[in-house]
Amino acid sequence: MADEMVGASVEIGEGKVYDPLDMLKLHDVAPTAFPHAQWLREAELKHCRIAMLASVGAFSAQWGLVIPGYTAVAGGDPVANLNQFAADWPFGLAQIIFSIAAIEGAVFPGDAWFGKMEREPGDIGYDPIRFFKNKTPAQKEKLQLQELKNGRLAMMAMAAYTSEH
Repeated sequence: MADEMVGASVEIGEGKVYDPLDMLKLHDVAPTAFPHAQWLREAELKHCRIAMLASVGAFSAQWGLVIPGYTAVAGGDPVANLNQFAADWPFGLAQIIFSIAAIEGAVFPGDAWFGKMEREPGDIGYDPIRFFKNKTPAQKEKLQLQELKNGRLAMMAMAAYTSEH
């Protein structure tokens, strides 16, 4: 199963998959203690998507993109803007957190920990602009790999930004 996922077939020599911590083997040793590759990919994609949104959202105030009625902090510092938004609009922040919780509950990965999830990791069935419609399997795989690589880059960028701040 792990070898079939997009991005898992990157070989680094002698047919080995890049897995420096052998995380994919740990599930076979203790399935109740360590997650299956499905769960790891689901978590990775979720964090990739969050990081890609955060990398744009963190600096949107500097570009003049703010919620109507909200005045951005001078200088556009993302942390100061978040703190100011939480202080000025506590119910707005609560709505955002509630929306995130509702989405998380709706797309809960179920038995992915044991490799028995019924859907493909990361596929939550949300495609409002029909981006994947009329795409060949090869085109879909290419787009999925692009999302994965860009998401990994966004996670590193947000980690670098956070550590610098």
